[in-house]
Amino acid sequence: MKSQDLAFLYKINDLQKTKRYGNYPPFWESTSEHTFKVVLIADYFYHQLHLDLDYQKCIELALYHDFGEMDMEEDIDIAAATKTDKKKAKEKIETTTIARLSKIYYRLIANYFEEYELGESREAKFIKACDKIDGLIHPLTVDAEIMNHEIYATFADKAFINFPELMPFYREIKDVMHQRFDELGFVWKDEYDAVFKKGEI
Repeated sequence: MKSQDLAFLYKINDLQKTKRYGNYPPFWESTSEHTFKVVLIADYFYHQLHLDLDYQKCIELALYHDFGEMDMEEDIDIAAATKTDKKKAKEKIETTTIARLSKIYYRLIANYFEEYELGESREAKFIKACDKIDGLIHPLTVDAEIMNHEIYATFADKAFINFPELMPFYREIKDVMHQRFDELGFVWKDEYDAVFKKGEI
């Protein structure tokens, strides 16, 4: 019979089995790979921009922001996602194996998970933007057609509006995105750049 600690480590290992980006073949990645990148992105921009944020909270928010996926068989498809799907993902943290293994550690994770989901603190807004950066960069570095391109073009706008320090970088991403759309024969609509016209950022 495994100890609580060993059972926890076994379950952490399962994070590498949760596939993401199911609608971007032939590439896929796991929850753990995505989380690692979000942590690196957060660490990079925290230092690059000399942000006045709680660094430890930022890293822990990044570590735990997708823990609700721990017991999921696969990631939610962005094209098919509904409010019901997202609600189920949020509720998943309450029934995850971690909650059954350690009430103390679960509470810590759940607190960060809730803070991230609410997105009210500056740290949560920063990590939400970092999460979107990973989602934006992925299709630009994979040799495949951008699926759901109309959703992709604006899905990160709100996150960057909520954390304007990253807006100059977002403009750079949009420029590359525009070029990629042209290469693929997609129409680049004026609304895709509307995020920059609010206050002329």
